[in-house]
Amino acid sequence: MTEDQTEESNRARVRRLFIAPMQGLGFRFKKGTPIEEERKRIERIIDDVSYLKDRNLDRLYLTLRDKGEGSARCFWPARATIIALAQAAQPRPIEDFPGLASWFASAAGQRALEANRLVAEYRFWKAKHRPPMNEHETAMITSHARRLASDVELARERVYRNVPLQPDERAMLEAYELDEQSALDLVTVAGQEDAA
Repeated sequence: MTEDQTEESNRARVRRLFIAPMQGLGFRFKKGTPIEEERKRIERIIDDVSYLKDRNLDRLYLTLRDKGEGSARCFWPARATIIALAQAAQPRPIEDFPGLASWFASAAGQRALEANRLVAEYRFWKAKHRPPMNEHETAMITSHARRLASDVELARERVYRNVPLQPDERAMLEAYELDEQSALDLVTVAGQEDAA
């Protein structure tokens, strides 16, 4: 048996940590639901939650175990309910949403980069899964971007001068640089596609 064959697939992991425990509690679909339809629904649920880390699959299980539908509270909740609670347990990465990620591939993403708002906009999208909808939200992002730029500049200057960073400064800088790289990757992919 090869190493690949011994590793658990992501789908099997979700089945083991979430689907099987839910079914073990008695979760099922309404009587008369064709077996093939049940399989499709379970597969969609697996796809919807497969990005969750193990501990967050457990959190989702603990949250949903008393949320069954029907008078006996034993029918699977609506898919929208499962998705919303999964999102609350662990936000889905923006890269998993082609429609959302494409914003960074547009001229708007390039403008955010040029205006030094890219990380603030990326974080807004991560939290809301949508662009800013009004002037208030745009002003909030701009203000957040200015604060971030100031904090990052101070931290980088301290690093440059070999001054030790406080733990919260280091954590802020590391988180910023991770988000910056993720957002830049999305903008870069757009630039490469435009050049092709």
